[in-house]
Amino acid sequence: MSRGDEAAFCDLLARYRSTVYATAYAALADPEQVDATVADAFAEARRTAAGFLDSLGSVSGWLTHLTRLCIAARLHTGRPAT
Repeated sequence: MSRGDEAAFCDLLARYRSTVYATAYAALADPEQVDATVADAFAEARRTAAGFLDSLGSVSGWLTHLTRLCIAARLHTGRPAT
């Protein structure tokens, strides 16, 4: 995925979208904010995929961490992290 493999990104999205959505939904009341946070988290995952080391944790844990960072940024500033 870190090399721009669109199929790998689609697979990641299909496998983990519900996990990321549930994490965002638990923290944010506004469905639009939840959807935007999910998009932000996957954009960040795509951007930082080369730095992910599966020997240090699971993909699910990594995505949950990214989602929480996006939630925090949204709650703090009202805007997505960039």
